[in-house]
Amino acid sequence: MRIIDLSWPVAPGMPMFPGDPPVTLAPMGELKTHGHVSHLAGLPTHSGTHMDAPMHVLAGGAGLADLPLARFIGPGVVLDVRGRAGPAVEAADIEPHLPWLRAEAPAFVLLLTGDEARWGQPGYYTLGAHLSVAAAELLVGLSLSGVGLDAASADPHGSRELPAHRMLLSAGVVLVENLRGLAQLPAAGFEFLCLPFLGLDGSPVRAAALVPGTSAPGAAAGLVNEP
Repeated sequence: MRIIDLSWPVAPGMPMFPGDPPVTLAPMGELKTHGHVSHLAGLPTHSGTHMDAPMHVLAGGAGLADLPLARFIGPGVVLDVRGRAGPAVEAADIEPHLPWLRAEAPAFVLLLTGDEARWGQPGYYTLGAHLSVAAAELLVGLSLSGVGLDAASADPHGSRELPAHRMLLSAGVVLVENLRGLAQLPAAGFEFLCLPFLGLDGSPVRAAALVPGTSAPGAAAGLVNEP
């Protein structure tokens, strides 16, 4: 089995959503002085590859700590929407694939938008791929556990209403943003996992795909982290 890492590393200096404070690390323990090494980490809950909980946009919505761990793992499929006409993923980009999606019955649909190539570049967070409300509604109709995308947000930058977020999260569909490496995955037949370590409105996650088969040549213990 191959384990393919789909997360960006969380570290000082990483790209951040405009206006968010940077990730910080401060030493707390040193070997010479304390006999151990430890650090104090500071970061926004929506740093890097992260998951949005319903409470992110919904009054009284559940936090990640309120959701069972089983919600964060399940069969995944990759839907390649790199050929779409504009930055928005429209219903027309998803509709032709609905028979296949219903037949696969995935827990997670991962949208390959191509925005990974712009990570760290100007405009990544402000001009990137996102979902139309009609596209989000189609995905909700598939009874998913979650939707993921290799882009900054399910809604366009500057939106205060966040309609795609609301559509998905109000239906209990968690949202994973800033994935990477989706082009390495098969279209289907893998297990997707995205485990949050904070139980709040959002949390960075270690997202990965478990793909049956042998490890890639040279991949240590089956862990592939190629992007």
